[in-house]
Amino acid sequence: MSAKDLSYRPIIIDRLDRQTEKGIRKYGGTLDKSGHLKTVSESLEYLAEELTDALVYIEHGKRQVRSLVNEAASVMRKWDVATLALRAIAKSEGEEALIAQKALKDMGME
Repeated sequence: MSAKDLSYRPIIIDRLDRQTEKGIRKYGGTLDKSGHLKTVSESLEYLAEELTDALVYIEHGKRQVRSLVNEAASVMRKWDVATLALRAIAKSEGEEALIAQKALKDMGME
């Protein structure tokens, strides 16, 4: 396996190309040619600002993931209750029992 075989490589290369084009439009050239960061101090300050933005995005993403996990947990609790109800109905007699048994079978939970 080589670096060129990595499945996510094209995504990273595409992002680099988009960011480079964006920089050219904004600053009239690439970072090494535009000259908009004249000192090491300016470069490090710019990097600090970019990393601060990244932290904001990370925290926002973490909140979104927590929300999705909570939603999934809620759905799973409802699923468990529905499955218990179906199992109880399936143990009874009559048409409802047959419907519940079929539903459990279709769900792979016979």
